[in-house]
This record gives sequence, C-alpha cells and structure tokens, in this order.
Amino acid sequence: MLYRFGQSILSLLFNTIYDIKIIGDENLPKSGAVIVCANHISALDPVLLGVFLRRPICFMAKHELFDIKLFGFIITKLGAFPVNRDAVEITTLKKALEVLKSGQVMGIFSQGGRLDTVNEDEGKAGVALFAVKSGAPVVPVGIKGSFKPFSRLTVSIGKPMSFKEYEGQKLRTPELSKLTKEIMVEVKKLAEQKLL
Repeated sequence: MLYRFGQSILSLLFNTIYDIKIIGDENLPKSGAVIVCANHISALDPVLLGVFLRRPICFMAKHELFDIKLFGFIITKLGAFPVNRDAVEITTLKKALEVLKSGQVMGIFSQGGRLDTVNEDEGKAGVALFAVKSGAPVVPVGIKGSFKPFSRLTVSIGKPMSFKEYEGQKLRTPELSKLTKEIMVEVKKLAEQKLL
C-alpha cells in the first residue's frame, strides 16, 4: 500500500522534472522471483527503478543508510534490506534468498558504489551467488542520462538471464566472478547504447 502510494506520487514528480523513457518494459517477468541488476549513477537510481518498473522491488542498500533512523525506517517499510558492500554476510544472503523464494523482485547495484561508467570487471560476485542459490533469473538494466532537471533519463531493461544450470552447485569465487562479468557486460551494453 505504502509502496504503491509512493509510486504514484513520485511518478508524477519524476515525469514533471525529467524526460523519462523506459525501453524493454516487457522483459521484466510479470511474476516469480527476479533479480534486477543495474548500473548506479545517482542516489536516485533506486527511486527511479522503484517508480517505473512494474513490480515492487526489494533493494539491497548499504547498511550505513539504516543508521539514519527515519530514513532507515522508511526504506525498510519499502522492502529494502542492508548489505555490507565489502563482503556478503550470512544474514544478507539469508534475507536475499528469503525475498527471492517468496517470488519477489530483488534489486542490486552490483558495482557497489555510484560510478559514471560501467566496468564489467568491477561487479560484485554477490549477484551471481544469489542467482545460482535461488534459481532466479537476472534482468540487466541500464540507466543512462542525467538527473539534472528537465534532462532525459532512459531506463533500458534487458532480457532475463538464466543461471538455472548452476542451481545447487557450489561455485567458487572465480566461477561466480565469471558469471557476474556476463551480467555486467549486458548492463554495460544497455547503459551505453546509442538512442535516437
């Protein structure tokens, strides 16, 4: 209820301030567990995706944000949960798998912090770990543009990537890093594609 209310208010606000373009909306599965993996160019990225992707998203957010009491309370109510960007902790893994096993959408910015460009070698292996452990497809998303008022913001949603062939396997870090790179290559393509 709170999520949908916030979506409607913020949709109006975003469409007033920015020229929003959504490409590939049909690529986000209408039901079932999904991991949305996007590049991260602004603190407003989670809001942008939360407003314009059709399904509610439970975002992984840096744990420091939850130390700000009111803000932490609000984002928790909206489905966000904390993550240590330096290492995947067991509590984070459990929460991520809980979200996915309940058939929800989990959002992750695999590069960790905000960066102007996408480097496919800098993705955190957590995204592949969650995909392999849960069997959920990964939907790559590219955000392109500027958050300056009245500028164009494009969200390009790629086709789901399945890693079901690895489900149940205990992959090591090099193997998870390889799968993460495959995901980040797609995110990079979407974030850097030339648009008319």
